[in-house]
Amino acid sequence: MKKMRRQISLFNTLTRRIEPVVPVVPGTVSLYTCGPTVYNFAHIGNLRTFLFQDLLKRTFQAAGHDVRHCMNITDVEDKIIRDSQGALPADASNEARHEAMRALTDRFTGIFLEDLETLQVQKADFLPRATAYIPQMIGLVQALEAKGLAYPREGSVYYRIAGLPQYGCLAHLDREGMQAGASVDADEYERDSVTDFVLWKAAKPGEPWWDSPWGPGRPGWHIECSAMGLELLGERVDIHSGGVDLIFPHHENEIAQSEGCLGHRWVNHWVHGEFLMVEGQKMAKSLGNFFTLRDLVAKGVDPIALRYAIQSNHYRKVLNFSFEGLRAAENSLKRIRAFRKRMEGEGQPGGGPWAEAIEPAIRLNQAREQFWAAMADDLNTPEALAAIFTLISDLNAHDDHAALSREERDAVLAFLDETDTIFAAWPHEEASLDAEVEALIEARRAAKAAKNWPEADRVRDQLKALGIVLEDRKDGTVGWRRG
Repeated sequence: MKKMRRQISLFNTLTRRIEPVVPVVPGTVSLYTCGPTVYNFAHIGNLRTFLFQDLLKRTFQAAGHDVRHCMNITDVEDKIIRDSQGALPADASNEARHEAMRALTDRFTGIFLEDLETLQVQKADFLPRATAYIPQMIGLVQALEAKGLAYPREGSVYYRIAGLPQYGCLAHLDREGMQAGASVDADEYERDSVTDFVLWKAAKPGEPWWDSPWGPGRPGWHIECSAMGLELLGERVDIHSGGVDLIFPHHENEIAQSEGCLGHRWVNHWVHGEFLMVEGQKMAKSLGNFFTLRDLVAKGVDPIALRYAIQSNHYRKVLNFSFEGLRAAENSLKRIRAFRKRMEGEGQPGGGPWAEAIEPAIRLNQAREQFWAAMADDLNTPEALAAIFTLISDLNAHDDHAALSREERDAVLAFLDETDTIFAAWPHEEASLDAEVEALIEARRAAKAAKNWPEADRVRDQLKALGIVLEDRKDGTVGWRRG
């Protein structure tokens, strides 16, 4: 049976317009999302981007498309080298330096993937680590050099932005103010200091390195995504996504590298999510408002409530995170879940026909149409969720007066399942939660038996976030109840 597909339109940063996404391969959307730089814990501002991208991916899937998703892991970069090499002696071997870097990035890659799993973020089809694609990066730099778009200098190689007329198209830069010919080694820099950027960096003392045609060195940050994206998704990509902070210089430089090599457009849709503020301020450890997911779980926050709080706001609007907002999200989820439970029941005979009632089937179809019209219009989640809550109000009132039939209830439950494939926030079965709780209690028991107290505390906090109260019994077993 042929899959029914809905067309989704998104704001394209390149054109500054909301445009329909028309996949290069009909029915299959290729999606590249910039992943984490794994040198520390991801904070909730980072996680907002990954939750937006999960919403984006799930929307296309629910709309009947297959999605080929690549999310890179940046495991070699300035900050990673800074944090991984400090404890090594000056005469440490290159092998030892690589091992130290790998130990740091392995640790934080694992933590990051655990955070995504906790938030119900789907795993990408491809999770390439940058260090596994060094040959492809070298090949891309060589191709740019052969086209006159790159030049070597003292063991490094730089991109010649004067050679690409469309440079600045994504960030909408004024080329008149650009300074051509100067070279910059830093991976990140301000828009007003646009210069030729580094593709390959000559090795410095105390850094890990790889052999290359230009001598020992390592890749620049920007070349990594171009090489991995071209290798795994090909020469034409439907959507490339990241936070707004990546528009310049990272994504602008990806376009220069990839399109300079290909000679044609690489990505059709560039889609970016806005920043997250905390209580109206930028996150800063000095302000005490810098949170990781684990910080919030330790405070008793339900990770799925965080997921919902973030996704219920439009991805292109700055999100002001607050604990009051989290409580509002929890209350919204309780309302949806209570409605679902009501629809799962058989219902009670109402007070007879209700003259003002709208036929439930008609109201349900209206809600579905409103929901999809909103999601298809640049992922307008506030409007989509409003359609769900209006349906809840209408059908609760109807059910109070004239009980819905089993067929009508099942149709409503099917719609809730349909919407939950996108939001992944209203659970379907209590039994699945019970099994998860029992598994966590067993994991905590094993950790305590092994005297692994940090792990036991971590699992306890995870149970607390699920609203589970543990009860120690006289026989030594542990019971539980929902608090």
